[in-house]
Amino acid sequence: MFKNKVDCLNCPTKPCNKGCPLKNDIPTFIKYYKEDNFLKSFSVLSETTVLPSICSRVCPLEKMCEENCVRRLKGKAVQIGYVESVIGDNALKKNYPLFDEINKSNSKSVAIVGAGPSGLTCAAFLKKLGYDVTIYEKHDYLGGLISHGIPDFRLDRDICEKTFKKIIDLGINVKFNYELGKNISLKELKNHYDAVYLGFGANNSKIPNIKGKNLDNVYGANDFLESKNQLDLKGKSIIVIGGSDTAMDIARVSKRFGGNVLVIYRGNFNKMKALKSEYSLAKSEEIEFLFNTNVKQIISSGNNYKAYLFTNDGYKFIYPCDYVFFAIGSKPDLKVCRKLGIKLDIDGYIKVDKNQMTSLAGVFAGGDIIREKNTVANAAASGRKAAYNIDAYLKKIDKNIN
Repeated sequence: MFKNKVDCLNCPTKPCNKGCPLKNDIPTFIKYYKEDNFLKSFSVLSETTVLPSICSRVCPLEKMCEENCVRRLKGKAVQIGYVESVIGDNALKKNYPLFDEINKSNSKSVAIVGAGPSGLTCAAFLKKLGYDVTIYEKHDYLGGLISHGIPDFRLDRDICEKTFKKIIDLGINVKFNYELGKNISLKELKNHYDAVYLGFGANNSKIPNIKGKNLDNVYGANDFLESKNQLDLKGKSIIVIGGSDTAMDIARVSKRFGGNVLVIYRGNFNKMKALKSEYSLAKSEEIEFLFNTNVKQIISSGNNYKAYLFTNDGYKFIYPCDYVFFAIGSKPDLKVCRKLGIKLDIDGYIKVDKNQMTSLAGVFAGGDIIREKNTVANAAASGRKAAYNIDAYLKKIDKNIN
């Protein structure tokens, strides 16, 4: 059986824990897993995460917990992600309670903007601490980047829906189709709630300032995935620019829709941010790669597009294409952030103090919007930390009043 192969050494220093942004107690949940005590395993996980079935599948484990596994020094790391997914899936199937205990209501309320991994995690832990929580989400679905940024072939939608439901069923209110700066303002939220958490992410695609960036068939990968647009890519020539996991995702999505895909990356293979496993999957699907190359401009004549490319050693050439996707990173929505009336950094990210509070008292922020690393685990860890920071802030206010 697989359990016999989970040869965790239960190291005293627990280096795998240190590699996990959520600081999951990995040796302990593996111990109970091997003892067939799935309820206790899930209970240990739930002390730090509410997204085990998701993080275990989409986080770059080979750069996080599994990279820090001592077993890796003399062979293969313990398959931590696999074990976590089995525990999480089993909990969904058997409807285990998300938390062993939930504090009784303290009559304090918190508004959360954004139902992505950061917002959902913050909401869950605030509820655990006894707060009345309302999430404001601009879309008509939960999950944020989990739902619109990760393709179905990487993450089963049914698992996502069941995970989100378990969180919302804690007694969290959700208001869909509410977008900050459009039909709800930060001032309104601050006046109505005891605290506010901003966890709406920074998902606007970065596109270089080159000729042709605004052409119809030129897209930012993040924006395109979020829009959920459907394109007829069958037999089309697709260029994806970038070396991230998002680049691999949009390339594989395009391939599944029948496109002929070329990924162009400005550096060499070893500098790619994408997981090597994701690159291998893309290669196995006959996606082509061109390294040490960048795009100078994109021109069109009717429906005919051409990308002008240049290599790092100065070679220039033209590549005919039908669509271009830029997957070179993301940034905040400056129009939204500038309307908030709080301090931002030079690039439009929200400034926070060591307790994640913004320049406006009672308003906290976390996840991508404060420059956290853009992984589900990092966003979730930021949301959990914010929940405890908000709790400490509101308790301090009560203490001062009394």
